[in-house]
Amino acid sequence: MHPPNNNPVHRSTLSVIVGLFVFIVASSSPFNNHDGQYVLVSASAIAPPTMATSRSNKKREPSTSVSSSAAMTDNMEIVMTSSTSSVASVTQMPADEIILSALNNSDNDEADTSTSTSSTSSNPIAQLFTYMKDTAVNFKNGLGQMNSDHRRCNAIRAKQRDYVKTTISSSSSRPRGIKGIQIGGISYEEYDFLKKGLIDRNKLFAVVVVSLCLPNYFVYYLWSFPDMMPSPFAKRKDTNEISRERCHAVITTLLDIERGARVAPWSSKLNPFGRKATERAMERLDSLIGMGCTHMMENGAHGPNGGKMLLEKLKPYLYTSQPLSKQQRLLLSGNIFPKQFMKGLAKAISADPLNKGSSPFGIGPIKHIESVTLADEFLVDQEIDLDSINSALLEEACSARLIGGPGWTDEERRVALMSWLHETEITPREMTKKKDTVEVGGVDIGRGGDDGGGDNNVLHFNGNLARAALMCYNAVDATRDSRADSRLLRSMYQGQQKSIE
Repeated sequence: MHPPNNNPVHRSTLSVIVGLFVFIVASSSPFNNHDGQYVLVSASAIAPPTMATSRSNKKREPSTSVSSSAAMTDNMEIVMTSSTSSVASVTQMPADEIILSALNNSDNDEADTSTSTSSTSSNPIAQLFTYMKDTAVNFKNGLGQMNSDHRRCNAIRAKQRDYVKTTISSSSSRPRGIKGIQIGGISYEEYDFLKKGLIDRNKLFAVVVVSLCLPNYFVYYLWSFPDMMPSPFAKRKDTNEISRERCHAVITTLLDIERGARVAPWSSKLNPFGRKATERAMERLDSLIGMGCTHMMENGAHGPNGGKMLLEKLKPYLYTSQPLSKQQRLLLSGNIFPKQFMKGLAKAISADPLNKGSSPFGIGPIKHIESVTLADEFLVDQEIDLDSINSALLEEACSARLIGGPGWTDEERRVALMSWLHETEITPREMTKKKDTVEVGGVDIGRGGDDGGGDNNVLHFNGNLARAALMCYNAVDATRDSRADSRLLRSMYQGQQKSIE
């Protein structure tokens, strides 16, 4: 065991280094801007004045006489002498007194600069304490906001319980979870508030579990997944950033589809007996490319009208006389919806953090479509007037369905949302009622298929496929919109403008 190092030379050297560091930090210029974001400081802002800086000051402030230039030189020498003497005096002080003197100097500097500047301090140590104070205040306010949100959720649930007893049965009770939210008796704003409250509670539970089970990695978890925090602590993403990410997801998906139709996957080489299946898959992608190009070049294939035209072509796949299987509901049957579409749709959905729900790792398309289906059913069942929805909720509802982008007006969003509800809820409910004969695409699908166990007079609607197809169309239509954020990509859609002589 080595004895403690009591060498006075070592202590004096350490005190000199600490003193110089504290002096430079205490006398430096502010390193944060007015927005509260930290920026880098140049070396010239920290270093003491030199001959080069004095010459530049002379050039910026021309002297009127020889005496003024001499006075400037004398002042510079005085400043240099005072700074040198202050460094020498600091090196002779103990470390504790150095830190206390730096704090006192910071207080004096803060008092002097408060008259010239609004609220920005020039002392990094004071800024550090201000940052810690603001963080604590924001954390306290966030907890208070979550508490008030929870109380409001309880009031809304009490309102739904009264609605159940008065309209359904006095002995009935409101179900728990998402089924209870679908009961009704509330406005769409309250319905959306209950869903967000449920998501925030799930996020809070995940944060508590991670902080208790993985305390050493909790900071890295927050840094890697900032969307895992509840809404009072989360930061809202900019609309232009969401539009840009969705535009990039659309372009990437188009490239993947074209590559899949032209280049066989590397995994096909591992199976020498699957060449025919690979060729059929490439042919299906090629036919989808042809259908997509034809649809986008059709007259009127833009906006809500283009979505109607797309679903009209998919009617034989959307309406069936047999009950939907699990593979059909999950879009795994018949290879109608390729995996390239699912991958691109997941990227476009996850561009908005509000669509991720309580999962910090993103959300799958099917799970998001099921959440959107519940909201569509609530809007139609409760006969919600879309004009009563405010601008913020209307933008969130359209973003969940990949409708529109930056620059869209409330009227455009309401028209597009109403068209969505008509194509996914109102029209399918009328089509799936019992009828003797039903023709879809010129084919009678209301008769036949007795061996399948289904009712011949009842149609079954694949809502997941319809909503997935509409979301893909909405993402492409928003990318082609002139108000999209990715202007460079949009210039490729416009083509070359040839001058007419």
